[in-house]
Amino acid sequence: MIGGAIIWYKPEWKIIDLICTLVFSVIVLWTTVGLLRDVLDVLMESTPREINETRLEKGVCEIEEVVAIHELHIWAITPAKRLLACHVKIRPEADADMVLDKIVSYIKTEHNITHVTIQIERR
Repeated sequence: MIGGAIIWYKPEWKIIDLICTLVFSVIVLWTTVGLLRDVLDVLMESTPREINETRLEKGVCEIEEVVAIHELHIWAITPAKRLLACHVKIRPEADADMVLDKIVSYIKTEHNITHVTIQIERR
């Protein structure tokens, strides 16, 4: 609209149409780069940038009765809905349900992961 108004006022300034188009294109590209990055992350099922996998793994291993964690997979199906699946080895004498509740609570509160699937394994 700005370009059209300028050309209407000064018809010899037709170059302003090209300049306005380029400025608008840069603005559109700048605002969509973040959105495209989020879409590609979801489509490629990559680990969300906000989640530190090493910190999560260390936090789970610090829970009492947990021996190790492996097969850890974290991905997102939308930018706001994150999922986790893993195997957790616990001590043979540990109460599996209690340990599972502690792990799920830790993951949901500390890392904001909404769907957690854990397979408990005895040592």
